[in-house]
Amino acid sequence: MTPISLIADIQRGDEYAFEQAYQKWRSKGYYYFLRRTASEEDAKDLLQTTFLKLWQYRHTLNAAYSLDQQLFHIARTVLIDYIRKANKQKASQVSIESVGEAPGEPNYQSMEFDTKHRMQQILNQMPQLRKKVFELHKLEGYSYKEVAAQLGITEKAVDNHLAKALKKLRSDFPLPLFLIILMLR
Repeated sequence: MTPISLIADIQRGDEYAFEQAYQKWRSKGYYYFLRRTASEEDAKDLLQTTFLKLWQYRHTLNAAYSLDQQLFHIARTVLIDYIRKANKQKASQVSIESVGEAPGEPNYQSMEFDTKHRMQQILNQMPQLRKKVFELHKLEGYSYKEVAAQLGITEKAVDNHLAKALKKLRSDFPLPLFLIILMLR
């Protein structure tokens, strides 16, 4: 059976062709998921979900692409959904823990306050103009041109102040910069 006829047979609902595709791709798909999840059970579940979606959406298969390419695309989508779901569950668990903390558990609200407080201390140590440039651009969303116009400086000066502010923040603060900016908003 040629790869193109295999795709055409699956599109028509041929269960034998589907079984052949499964036999051909299952170990490759299983190890793809196992490397990314480090869980045999999750890898098996994700593989099953991938082939379920292949069957459900078989009418959308395209003979211009190999079955391997199309299965990989489905598998990647299934993996992304799995990761998003896992991240949501972790986030809700952290939220539950921070609301009903038991003694000895971390207080996430307190940690967030400490982080924001430390960030504000670092910003307060900067020259006033640099702090203002950073706040206008990163926190309030003004463009370089708008910041320059408001403060009566050149766009190059805005760029220089931002570069120095970001360098100071990166060196004095252990979190990635995008998290820092999100916390300040």
